[in-house]
Amino acid sequence: MARRMIRAVGIHPNFTKRRCRAVFGQLSAWLLKEGCSVWVSDDLGRELPAGVQRVAPEALGGRLDLLVVLGGDGTLLGAARRLYPRQVPILGVNFGGLGFLAGVAVGDLYGALEQTLRGDYTIERRMMLRASILGRNGRPRATLYGLNDAVVHEVGQRLLDIRMRIGESMVGVFRADGMIVATPTGSTAYSLSAGGPILNPLLDALIATPICAHKLSIRPVVFPAFETIRLEADVSGGEILLSVDGQQVLPLHPGEAVQVGRAEHCSCFVQLRQRTFYDVLREKLKWGT
Repeated sequence: MARRMIRAVGIHPNFTKRRCRAVFGQLSAWLLKEGCSVWVSDDLGRELPAGVQRVAPEALGGRLDLLVVLGGDGTLLGAARRLYPRQVPILGVNFGGLGFLAGVAVGDLYGALEQTLRGDYTIERRMMLRASILGRNGRPRATLYGLNDAVVHEVGQRLLDIRMRIGESMVGVFRADGMIVATPTGSTAYSLSAGGPILNPLLDALIATPICAHKLSIRPVVFPAFETIRLEADVSGGEILLSVDGQQVLPLHPGEAVQVGRAEHCSCFVQLRQRTFYDVLREKLKWGT
């Protein structure tokens, strides 16, 4: 993806994070002083600093050359879905905890922006997934997009019998609390907690990870991203949900299935330092310390 000249910058803040409100105001003033136009989503619902412009949420991506996300990884997941399918570069500033995705510390914000504005950065493309609920007629009733994962699970504590197909092949019926389908980016999130493998984000693959499977022989499966996975679960005994990135939730009706595959477009992240994926793993997971 060719780097673009940055003139229009969006800010996606999470005001529940400590210091975020103050940084938002300071950042807006700094960007305006640098000659950038500054945009926020119209649903931000706050009085804005002078010079900051509003735009409808669905039109945000079409306005921007760069989106600065102020928050944690959860805030960044929401921002990536909001931009989809626009491939606007995202610069994540970590106000949260672990910060796998939001890689810029608050104290490094302005140095990172100076580097970005002068074009001294690379773009890392991250696969997104598409999760569709298929009705009895086989047609999508609803489609959600995510960066991390799609999860089929039951509202209560009941085990599910989940029938899984990958491509044209029947894989099996798995008794578990649910099933996670994760991207390489999502491999270090919920899937990892459920015992799934870590994938390098450059891999073109997806993971199916059972949640608390009833048998020890049931293990995660890694499959090529050009294939789709189909999950069917019995909904007669309780309410079953499809959850995407832990932020979008839809119920499944009797006779419906979930189909998950690679989305048509990816998310793009600004990379500023020569830090490898394995450097991030070692730092965040405290390997060798």
